Amino acid sequence: MAKKKVPAKNRSTRKSSKDSGSNSGLILAIVMILVIGLAWYLKNNDGLPDFLQTGRKQQQTEESPKKPSKPVEKKESAKRQSTQKPAKRESNEEKSSANKPAEEAGKPTDYNHYYYTTSFDFAWPAYSQDDLIVEHEGYTLAYDEDIEQPKWVAYRLTAENISKNVAQRKDNFRPDKDVRTESATLADYKGSGYDRGHLAPAADFSWSQSAMDGTFFLSNMSPQDPSFNRGIWKQLEEKVRGWGMRDKELFVVVGPIVEGGAKKIGKNKVAVPQKFYKIVLDISEPELKAIGFVMENKASTLGIMEYTVTIDSIEKITGLDFFPMIPDDLERKLESTINKNLWK
Repeated sequence: MAKKKVPAKNRSTRKSSKDSGSNSGLILAIVMILVIGLAWYLKNNDGLPDFLQTGRKQQQTEESPKKPSKPVEKKESAKRQSTQKPAKRESNEEKSSANKPAEEAGKPTDYNHYYYTTSFDFAWPAYSQDDLIVEHEGYTLAYDEDIEQPKWVAYRLTAENISKNVAQRKDNFRPDKDVRTESATLADYKGSGYDRGHLAPAADFSWSQSAMDGTFFLSNMSPQDPSFNRGIWKQLEEKVRGWGMRDKELFVVVGPIVEGGAKKIGKNKVAVPQKFYKIVLDISEPELKAIGFVMENKASTLGIMEYTVTIDSIEKITGLDFFPMIPDDLERKLESTINKNLWK
């Protein structure tokens, strides 16, 4: 009996079904190999390969908090605005153990054991992101555009630096290009009748020619009555240098007190302060001490010790918070009282 021929169409269909089954088996085998391979990779490489983590890394980056910018970079790079505010009046419990007195380790109390005095911004009053902080060699200032002068200048004064005395005064007054909003200019003072009065004195930076030259930036100047600048104010500067030689290390903060109705000079409307303050801190043994001064911007025949005030009183006048890193108990003692006998 002759074999019945299968139509070509039916043969093709059966062949396709057979091939399809073969292909499915191959795909399944490949998938199993990939799964086994991925499992081995995860076990031996602690995670997904980079090309599979792109979305994950991006998500982690978006969710991760940004690092805070540094409080200050040298000369701010356009002016070094402070972006972090020092801890202010934190409780003793919150302070780092490194900031606690040595007596807790069985040693006599000695505030030299506090590490905060080595902080780059220890001498600075409390500051915020809104403050325009400018650093020069040896001193730092917070420039106030509203009055076209600093609201404070802070620096460390040491006997070692004072004794070097190698620089020569050149009187090279000039605008400060590091003030992003632009500082006062020479034209502002010209013909005003006021001296370009130093806040950080040039003579306190005689240890370096570049440091002394840096004190002649107009960002370090304030309009002062000539009889005040060359009289009682100069006497105070000389007295502080004498204390610096005797006590080896001092921290100084100085600035103007500009009240309502202040006179203004020049195109940039530089405010003429009615008063000036200066604070001197000795944080070294054997005797920790601090003293403040507030002087009217005019001639005086009184002695400098007649102008002594507490740091607390200067804080009330200026709205500033001085030496915020000092522990609360010590801060209260230093800022609320004055012992003139320690400053003779």
